[in-house]
Amino acid sequence: MTDEILKWIQREKLIQEGDRVIAGVSGGADSVCLLLLLLKFQEKTDFSLRVVHVEHGIRGDESEKDARFVETLCEKYGVPCHVYHRNVPEYAAQEGVGLEEAARILRYECYRSEVRSIREEDAAACGEGALTARGSGTAAACREDALTACERGTAAVRVALAHHADDNAETILFQMIRGSGLKGLCGMQPQRAFAENATIIRPLLQVSRREIEQYLEDAGQTFRNDSTNWDMDYSRNRIRHKVMPELAQINDRSVFHMTRSAGMLREISDYLDMQVQQILPAVCSQDRDACRIAEELFLQYPVILQREVVFFVLGQVAGSCKDIGSVHVEAVLELAGLQVGRSITLPYQMKAKRVYGGIRVFREKEKRQEKTTQIFEISPVMLRRAEQGEILVIPLPDGKIELKIFDFSGKMEEISKKKYTKWLNYDKIKCGLQIRKRAGGDYLVIDENGHKKKLKEYFISEKIPGDDRNAIWLLAEASPLAGHIIWVVGGRISADYKIAKNTQKILEVHITGGTYHED
Repeated sequence: MTDEILKWIQREKLIQEGDRVIAGVSGGADSVCLLLLLLKFQEKTDFSLRVVHVEHGIRGDESEKDARFVETLCEKYGVPCHVYHRNVPEYAAQEGVGLEEAARILRYECYRSEVRSIREEDAAACGEGALTARGSGTAAACREDALTACERGTAAVRVALAHHADDNAETILFQMIRGSGLKGLCGMQPQRAFAENATIIRPLLQVSRREIEQYLEDAGQTFRNDSTNWDMDYSRNRIRHKVMPELAQINDRSVFHMTRSAGMLREISDYLDMQVQQILPAVCSQDRDACRIAEELFLQYPVILQREVVFFVLGQVAGSCKDIGSVHVEAVLELAGLQVGRSITLPYQMKAKRVYGGIRVFREKEKRQEKTTQIFEISPVMLRRAEQGEILVIPLPDGKIELKIFDFSGKMEEISKKKYTKWLNYDKIKCGLQIRKRAGGDYLVIDENGHKKKLKEYFISEKIPGDDRNAIWLLAEASPLAGHIIWVVGGRISADYKIAKNTQKILEVHITGGTYHED
């Protein structure tokens, strides 16, 4: 078994010369086997090795004995060991998650902390090397000394975990049961990106639990047994002790076949990922912290690609794909056939909403932020200053508005047709102005006869998505004529303020910055 694993590590390039490897060792059979095999591989390949053990505080004295066992084992083989003590039950209660999930979260936090420690050590060593280089002789020697000192700073950091083939099969079954999509059925990857430009590797992924235990027995190596591994309150334990033995009775190579099938699915998934990356720019657009899927083009692609696009979008907005399953993907796809305004709630405080021309996926906290409205007042006194030639500048959170007043020449062809620059009939302005977001009762005057249209109706007719309406700036009359919108920035102006041939003075309003750029 040893030679096969070492060859597999080389073939998959899990560890290479000069790498910095952190081994997660719990003291159980799997992780002890991992440590011994890494030591074997170290005889052939030059890389540094250290161990991280996380004491979860779940099993009292038994947990402390596990930590001491790992420390003693590392002392025996001369491997540096860092024991992290964490209170998993307390964290689980605070965060409202199960013990298993809490333990996983804190364990990975400890790995991240160790990766940071390595990066800091390397940075310090690089700095010391640079100082040495500056104090050495020739310029060539300085460069060589500095390069040698900093080589370790660019070395790859690998976090080696002891997941094996049985773990992978259990994961595949668990994902299938919970309704995972294609990626969940691919099982664990031999390596994947991790924090601080590090990589998680799984050197034992091709080895069964039976082979691991036989290897330790042949080596005469003891290990610790975790009593929680038999606690049937954990879903994974029920799969391990009740389902997997039954599958082995049907076919003693069931684990091998499941992992091989997962590998084939991973190849399919990788191909689909490439296809998704090619079509994403055409069907998706970023909208602040949200993603919008353009329905017409999106629906032209096969359903399998639609699913993968939606899965990708949900992962991007959420920042994680862990709790996103096929049920959520299908729910988003169903929105495409519903009326504008319909929405669904998703994990990670996300929502997907049917909008004009597509589907918008966003975090709910974004919507709460949009409700905060700022009002920028332009008083009659300020307008009088503009009459005297001053250009008024009103800073906004996403740009600025400039206002100036000048005499109209009477030439209608000179009137600005630009999207973000409007000329208004200043003769009609009898009070101050406001720059603000929408409010209840807002309206536009739509014709010379004074007919009004509610601002909401205007937005609907212009097919402006509901979630975008709160972000649009409005130039409005101030009290006592509150509600009369003079200009929907980027859109229509009120008919009351259009320039006529007899207009004496022009109010020019120009907005710049952010996304406000003239065509």
